[in-house]
Amino acid sequence: MLGNTYITIGLPVSLFIIMIGMGLSLTVEDFRRIKEQPKGVVVGTVLQLVGVPLLGFAIGGLYGGGVMAAGLVLSAVMPGGTTSNVLTYMAKANLALSITLTVLASLLTVLTIPFYMSYALPMFIGANTELQLPFLQTLITMMVIVIIPVCIGMFIRAKKPELSKKFEPAINKFAVFVLVAIIVLIGVSESDNMPTWFAQAWMPVVTLNLAAIALGLLGGKLSGLNAQDSLTVSIEMCVKNSTLGLTIALSLLGNAEIAVPVVVYGLLMYVTVALLCWYGRRIAGKSNV
Repeated sequence: MLGNTYITIGLPVSLFIIMIGMGLSLTVEDFRRIKEQPKGVVVGTVLQLVGVPLLGFAIGGLYGGGVMAAGLVLSAVMPGGTTSNVLTYMAKANLALSITLTVLASLLTVLTIPFYMSYALPMFIGANTELQLPFLQTLITMMVIVIIPVCIGMFIRAKKPELSKKFEPAINKFAVFVLVAIIVLIGVSESDNMPTWFAQAWMPVVTLNLAAIALGLLGGKLSGLNAQDSLTVSIEMCVKNSTLGLTIALSLLGNAEIAVPVVVYGLLMYVTVALLCWYGRRIAGKSNV
């Protein structure tokens, strides 16, 4: 499966297109909000880039380490995707803050992902593991498949806003198709291993997901953010860019097992974030009474 053309070539190209879609949804104004909502941006960014990854390391160690623990850290260090912005809107939380946090995390994790994984792989799998994620190669790859396409999308949005409105929904649908296709491909090609891998992965993933949500809500509250902003931060902690995680696991690391926690997390997060949306609409309704 790992030699499949779709994995080695098609997946990075697909992610490039998806990240153009993210850029199509952004404007320069999204970056100016950093000055308008500094506390929410700082709290959300620190929790996303430091808090959740540390949870991944702690929970991975708690459940015994191994490849699954490394995969758990890979899930934890992912940024959110544009899906978090849609879900924030559905939850009646702070959409502007959500967009800003998504943009910052997507750009900054280009640096933090190779940093964290350079520690996670030897820590949980062993210093002599064949699984390596070279920092410079990963950094360059991340810039090519994350930063460059986002800039392309923003340029198109600035020059041809009507064109961006036309293509953005189609790219969002394409993103869902790509994620489903990868999950099916892994499930079919690794059908003998999947039951065992899933049994090993689901409990640590559930723990990470719930801990990330709690970190967002509690961290926001302790930092003095209002209920809507705390909920926004929590949604950003909960929702992860699973397509990016799978690209790193399958294309850069070339390992299907380490991708399993990413797959499980990508499915689970929609269940828990639905509860956050219900909670957000409930508190929004009370505030309007």
